[in-house]
Amino acid sequence: MAAYPKVRVAQGQLATVAVNTGTVIVPAVAGRTLTVVDGWLRAIGGAAATATSVDVESTADTPTLAFKIAVGGLTQNAVARVGLATHSTNTGVGTALDEDEGIQITSTTNNLATATHIDYCVFYTVSPS
Repeated sequence: MAAYPKVRVAQGQLATVAVNTGTVIVPAVAGRTLTVVDGWLRAIGGAAATATSVDVESTADTPTLAFKIAVGGLTQNAVARVGLATHSTNTGVGTALDEDEGIQITSTTNNLATATHIDYCVFYTVSPS
């Protein structure tokens, strides 16, 4: 029987300013690779506005995208899941990030506005390189 890595969860809430500056939610693990396998985001305190999307990506200088949710999908208190056809881009879900990279959440194009916080739940695995 093949061994499969355990699925781990990074869950919490970030203030809008923390999303705009980019915040690490899972630090890098030396000599290991992280793989995002699922997740969701939710806007709190109002619908998200002005940014193009909220991205879950690697902490590399040129980040690798795991998934992003367009602000149109981040209406107040509505869970926007990976795989939501109209608002989600999932190009990196299931693909290992490079070794020694963590996972961060950030906004793209413009600063996120209106929503006061973003709730997040990101499922990931840690594997030997």
